[in-house]
Amino acid sequence: MTPKIYILCGIPGSGKTTWIEENLGTDILVISRDIIRATIGLTTSADHKFVGTKAQEDFVTILEDEAIKEACFNGKTFAIDDINTGKYRPQLIKKLRDWNSNATIIGVNLMTPVEVCIKRREGQIDENIMRRIHNNVRYIQTDEVDEVINVL
Repeated sequence: MTPKIYILCGIPGSGKTTWIEENLGTDILVISRDIIRATIGLTTSADHKFVGTKAQEDFVTILEDEAIKEACFNGKTFAIDDINTGKYRPQLIKKLRDWNSNATIIGVNLMTPVEVCIKRREGQIDENIMRRIHNNVRYIQTDEVDEVINVL
């Protein structure tokens, strides 16, 4: 069976984790910066939203990259639960294709209204930061991946 790689794209609070649970189930491998932060002790759980220092986040990036590479080399179906809103996405997709050229890459755009996301992350992420992320989001396009799912 051809492995599938789901790349979730959406601002914080858009429902990426919920979409994975409701559409892919709880048995799928999920690679998430939140999970990695909890695993290495930066937070108490993946539900605790936290952004560390630059050095901490660089380390999280290294661990995330290693987990993605391992999943690709092992031919696993998995989901990348991260904002993936633009800047680094072309590099990510290139790595995915290099590491597992047989996989089907599916982009999932969570296009939740910014006001809903702001309310969901109230007290966790400043409203101005949320609006800036929203204004700069570039959703995954059909020319980047094999399939795109838009969730409105």
